[in-house]
Amino acid sequence: MQYTIKSEKLTAVIDSLGGELISLKDNGGNEYIWTAEDVWKRHAPLLFPFVCNTASKKYTVKGNEYALSNHGFTRDTDFPSADASSSAVTLSYSSDDSTKAKYPFDFNFSVTYALKESTLTVSMTAENTGSEEMPFFIGGHPGFLCPFTADKDSTFEDYDVVYEKNEVIIQNLPTGDIIVLDDDNSVPVTRELFKNDVFMKDKPSSSAVSLVSRKSGRSVTVSYDNSGCIAVWSPYDDRGTFVCLEPWASAPVYCCDTEELTEMPHAKKLRPNEKYTFSFDISIK
Repeated sequence: MQYTIKSEKLTAVIDSLGGELISLKDNGGNEYIWTAEDVWKRHAPLLFPFVCNTASKKYTVKGNEYALSNHGFTRDTDFPSADASSSAVTLSYSSDDSTKAKYPFDFNFSVTYALKESTLTVSMTAENTGSEEMPFFIGGHPGFLCPFTADKDSTFEDYDVVYEKNEVIIQNLPTGDIIVLDDDNSVPVTRELFKNDVFMKDKPSSSAVSLVSRKSGRSVTVSYDNSGCIAVWSPYDDRGTFVCLEPWASAPVYCCDTEELTEMPHAKKLRPNEKYTFSFDISIK
């Protein structure tokens, strides 16, 4: 099922499958969210209970082995419960036998999308409904068209990724370090930029990052809690005319040097009956 919410300036469509944002348009009907074509058949998935994955795609909980797909199962889960108004919708689902076979914890998970003027706020809440501490990872993965549909004469390379503040961003690769930013705030978008996959910054100085057209000045900005992590990704493929600006609550699973989930240093942890909410904003200008 799909839900449409509106503000004075934006219209958003959310699908109950994955609780996923699948469209975000301005009043001119211009789309900003990736259209889920062959190269990446997602729009803006929600990441829970993993962000990324271990190298083996397997992990343990107190010595018992489990396996999760990349970014967890929420992006492929149908959300059966909804509470909707004209400008906001909350979707939720709960653990069951199928989730516990992959992730052995009891939980409720919900997401709220709320529109106000030119900003969409996305708030994800995890609640531990079990009797033991629950470790998890959580984050967003919105993909933005590049070029925007409003920029009819622009190309992928006419855009910059612009951070709120200067950052030092380095990709640590087996073949050597790649410097993405060296105390600067702007990175030109090119195919080569994504040759080595995602680049990210843990605990950045910036609380916002934007995809900005050098030609039109149009932009989409993701604002987030900078105590976590911000990642940028696009496929190294000329069919992928989009850029993902991904706010994560912490560094991802693969940054941990253990496959034991309860010992992963970047995992969030909830005691029984506790809740954790992770929010970010998407603003169109």
